[in-house]
Amino acid sequence: MRETTTGGSTGASTGASAGASAGAFAGASTIHDLGYRRYDGPREGPVGAWRALYTQSLRAMFGLGRPAKAKAVPVLVVAVTMLPALALLTAASQSNGQVPLRYGQLIGAQLFMFVLFLAAQVPEVLSRDQQHHLLPLLFTRDVSRWSYALARFSAIFSAVFVVSLAPLLLMYIGQIGIAVDPAATFRTMGDRIWPVLAQSTLTAFAMSGIGAALSVWTPRRAYATAAIFGTFLLLAAVATGLDDLAGVSVRTSELLDPLRALRTMALIFFGETNRGMELNPPPALGVYVALMLGVGAAGFAVLVWRMRRIRP
Repeated sequence: MRETTTGGSTGASTGASAGASAGAFAGASTIHDLGYRRYDGPREGPVGAWRALYTQSLRAMFGLGRPAKAKAVPVLVVAVTMLPALALLTAASQSNGQVPLRYGQLIGAQLFMFVLFLAAQVPEVLSRDQQHHLLPLLFTRDVSRWSYALARFSAIFSAVFVVSLAPLLLMYIGQIGIAVDPAATFRTMGDRIWPVLAQSTLTAFAMSGIGAALSVWTPRRAYATAAIFGTFLLLAAVATGLDDLAGVSVRTSELLDPLRALRTMALIFFGETNRGMELNPPPALGVYVALMLGVGAAGFAVLVWRMRRIRP
């Protein structure tokens, strides 16, 4: 009996000691200094936040700061669009100007590569934040939904503008450089820089609007990529179907296909023509300019509308 009593009191004593020790640990709290340096610099506010978002988005469009596979599509698109311009310049130089340099046909043949660039890179900018639930963090302080949409769209537009401008600008500079008298050539074709800038700007604005409006609806990058490709293919099929089945005018149906409209606009900008334009004269240049501005503005409006209603 005595041994049992002693063992019981010892167990009770041990249990009470353990309970007191656990209570002491539960009530204690310690803040550990991990050695992180505090930020004592200037607070840049909303402007700095917008600039950081824009810079990060622009880098993401070209895969900068990411693994090599993220740079594969941008490098491919730049190489494929620049090589034909170099080939045309080489042929024109070797033939002493006998080979004509057609800007409109050059850019018209490269529009599908811009679609590839959009489909591969725009989801990296817009879908990734939703996929990894970064929007609550971004919307906490100086980033509003409007500034977020504007920064992302501006970066997408800038990237597509650079990609679409590069081959045309190379052709423009190269045509002056290979001339026998570069100064005289510049005086005669110096104003061609404005069609180069206008075509690149409208191409980038319209395509950025379409890509942004489609990518912002899903956090899955594969779905966004498929939506961009599918939309351009569907619009092309609808426009072709209207030509063949419904008997709609070619110039009317091509307004439904952004790629066809961009090709025709490029030919008009650079004063070029083809057999189709001779048989069916296109409408005025202002119609195509208004169409591209409208498509880009509508895409940006969809992006802003979606960002205002999305749940972070």
